[in-house]
Amino acid sequence: MAQLPKIRSQLVGINVPVGERIASVAVGGVLAAIGLRRKTIGGALLATLGGALVVRGATGHCVFYRMRAVRKGIEVRRSVTVQASPHEVYELWRDLRNLPRFMAHVKSVELEPGGVSAWTVDEGGRQLTWRAEIIEEEPGRRLRWRSLPGGDLDHEGILDLHEAPGARGTVVEVRLRYRPPGGVVVAGMLSGLLREMPGLQLAEELARLRMLIETGELATGMRRPAEVRP
Repeated sequence: MAQLPKIRSQLVGINVPVGERIASVAVGGVLAAIGLRRKTIGGALLATLGGALVVRGATGHCVFYRMRAVRKGIEVRRSVTVQASPHEVYELWRDLRNLPRFMAHVKSVELEPGGVSAWTVDEGGRQLTWRAEIIEEEPGRRLRWRSLPGGDLDHEGILDLHEAPGARGTVVEVRLRYRPPGGVVVAGMLSGLLREMPGLQLAEELARLRMLIETGELATGMRRPAEVRP
């Protein structure tokens, strides 16, 4: 049962759970049969509804679930424990220009006056850009940012830091959310991108962050960062 909300929240592909698909076909078939026998306008509407339910069950596609998922956006949440203090992790992340050093999908983050940052992201063979602002800041504990209107994607990110039990370092938790600003139409245009984005390889990128902080460099085979900015 825990997987059902995830299925219903998919922006592309099948988004109707197996049980609902079976029920849709069964109920839709009955409604369609009843509607066809009545030979009235009401019967035609009933048959149309039944046919739609059969298609929903057969294909596993529900437009209403799709629209709800688009409004909610794509959300990813991962965490990692790093052998460093919360302050050290925060200082590295707070200079957003450091993000491309361990986040493979982020090509660049440039700082602008007024606390605004300009992001460029490579995903699915496409280059997307947006501008973001810091909306919450607790040094050593939390950093939250969100995109400004007019970008290719609506984006929001939260970095939470707290000491790991037993003085084992810092637990780094990251939550990222993306929403296509054009709704269902843009979601369809970016279907390939949106199929990959939920993964974002965030766990791997947090592993790069841990290695970067603990050793100052990345192992062979990983993206090798330039020297970290202070």
